[in-house]
Amino acid sequence: MTVAHRYILLTLNLVLHGLHQIIIVFALLGWMFCESRMLNLIVLMVILFSWYGLGPMLSKANAWGYCFITDIQWRVRKELDLESRSGGYVKYLADNLLGRDIDKTRVDKWCNAIIFTCTFASVATNLLYGSCPVFSK
Repeated sequence: MTVAHRYILLTLNLVLHGLHQIIIVFALLGWMFCESRMLNLIVLMVILFSWYGLGPMLSKANAWGYCFITDIQWRVRKELDLESRSGGYVKYLADNLLGRDIDKTRVDKWCNAIIFTCTFASVATNLLYGSCPVFSK
């Protein structure tokens, strides 16, 4: 692998880390702000589609909870000969933040509970309050 190729892959790995974290924070909090409610609901629907639809449709080994961004990032990390990962990105974050191997089933249960809670909150706030007019004076 050339130095330029490695540099591009390292940059892509960092960009994917940032993208993951932005999506996670937005999925958790975006429903709270009227300007972002509708976009938050769309992002949550894309996440749910990826987790529960895309994996089985693509016949992935870990079909349930499949994330196409994580799939890309794990491929980049493999090509860089970085540590191999099994499980999702949230498990990867939890393992690194807590400094130990967290049970994948426990992480998956928490992720499911949180995503469905945020989706319920997003649907409820969109139905009850709607989104704000972005360009109002």
